[in-house]
Amino acid sequence: MTFVHFVNCMALAYAPYVVTYKSSILSEYSALMKVLFAGMVYMLTQLAKMLTLATFFPTLEPTSSGAINIVGEVLKTTVDMADLVGIYFIINRTVGKPELKVLIAGVGWAGAQVLFSNFLSFWFGARGLEFDWKYIQMALDANITLVHIIATAALVWTWTRNDLNRTLLPMVTVMLVFSVFRTIIADIIVQLFSLNPWSYLLLKAIMTFVTAALSLQLYVGFTDM
Repeated sequence: MTFVHFVNCMALAYAPYVVTYKSSILSEYSALMKVLFAGMVYMLTQLAKMLTLATFFPTLEPTSSGAINIVGEVLKTTVDMADLVGIYFIINRTVGKPELKVLIAGVGWAGAQVLFSNFLSFWFGARGLEFDWKYIQMALDANITLVHIIATAALVWTWTRNDLNRTLLPMVTVMLVFSVFRTIIADIIVQLFSLNPWSYLLLKAIMTFVTAALSLQLYVGFTDM
């Protein structure tokens, strides 16, 4: 039963990535190596972020009440701006249609993030003796991450356009910053309203849906020109 739970979590978390690859332009262009390259850029970016955090940010402990150290977490989250640089690098290095660039960056980056964040937890936790909804929630969050990173990649691509309307630039910039701070914003809301894990997951899904809808509208506006 525990192995079945592990397999279910793995399928729920990673099957959407395989389906996205197989059913999109990625499969048509045999872009697997480029997707793997995007995953490698993700790893190098995370390494650079860890070195930066270890060098410039001391270990920030929670407050005495166990609440989030908001100022400290916000300062640490600014380092995640490096993710935008990494995604930009992938898009800039990819030759092809805009859809191909965005999907390579999105699927490669999100796939690597979910693989390194969740796999060991599934392996050692989901195979435990007791069923735990936590791992189902992690698997669902992996799907939200896929949408979130693809939407972020679309925003990065839009931001780099030379013909981007100057009046839209502030909105795109704000959305990019919001995409970086999405998790810490959700954490603060959960802390303030004492939300349960399912509500937290729903909150992240709603925030991701709004960002994805706006980024898709901007992206389609350029690709249809």
